[in-house]
Amino acid sequence: MPNAAKYALSLSLKKLLSNHGLDKITVKELVEDCGVNRQTFYYYFRDIYDLLEWTFQEDAEHFLKGTQHEDWKQGLWEVMAYLRENRTLVWNAYHSISHEAVSGFLKRTLHPFIGNTVEAEAADLKQPVRQENIEFATDICTLMAVGIITEWITQQEPRGGEERLEKFLVAINGSARLMLQNLEGIGAETSR
Repeated sequence: MPNAAKYALSLSLKKLLSNHGLDKITVKELVEDCGVNRQTFYYYFRDIYDLLEWTFQEDAEHFLKGTQHEDWKQGLWEVMAYLRENRTLVWNAYHSISHEAVSGFLKRTLHPFIGNTVEAEAADLKQPVRQENIEFATDICTLMAVGIITEWITQQEPRGGEERLEKFLVAINGSARLMLQNLEGIGAETSR
């Protein structure tokens, strides 16, 4: 495997993040843990934050390859399961000045699921919907989901996330269709 060192560094980062925050991890500690030299680390990554970003990107790609759901609600539940399974890692990463890496992971992971749902809602409308409006509605729904999940991460409550996510799913049901209708200026007379 040509990128074995990258994956070894990533696994070591996950292991070390399970015990303490990102700001407490050094490159020296990482390379000693996984058995590569310092030069190898810097060949692949600028710094530990770059490694963290790459780790979340790889996890997002792996996650998306393993889950092909049309239903974005199922995708949300699977993302929550991943977060619960990697709770300490995610919490330590998020609270170690790396909010962007965690938020980016969530956006990349949820966007395709939510996009599928918005596309289906657009297809159900009687009039064509512009792609820019489909993308905008997808972005809005994705950002709302990411906000709910990151709020759960900041509170570090084991079960609170599921309850709020369930409320979110109830509240947002049908809203993509309404957003698309509003953006396109269609259906106003039928929604009264």
